[in-house]
Amino acid sequence: MVRYLILRTMIFIGCLSAAWLLGLRDREEQPLAVIIAALASLAISAVVLKPFRQKASAALAERVDQRSERKRESSGDELAEDAEIDVPHRDTSSDSDFR
Repeated sequence: MVRYLILRTMIFIGCLSAAWLLGLRDREEQPLAVIIAALASLAISAVVLKPFRQKASAALAERVDQRSERKRESSGDELAEDAEIDVPHRDTSSDSDFR
């Protein structure tokens, strides 16, 4: 995820530098340069960074699945313990054991 963020930032800085090199250097043109750089970096990163985005998405989905699995296991253990407490124990030993 951090790699994707860094690459996306680098693409934006590169696009902003390209806008500056194309002549958008004046104080009045700087907001336009930022908007152009943002749109260009959005388009470029949508195509170029697709594999990184998919890896990050898969990693997040895996973490969510693991967390929900652990939650299910812990709640299942608690339910089993509760059921064990609720069920009265049957005494299978005979009365002859008590002397």
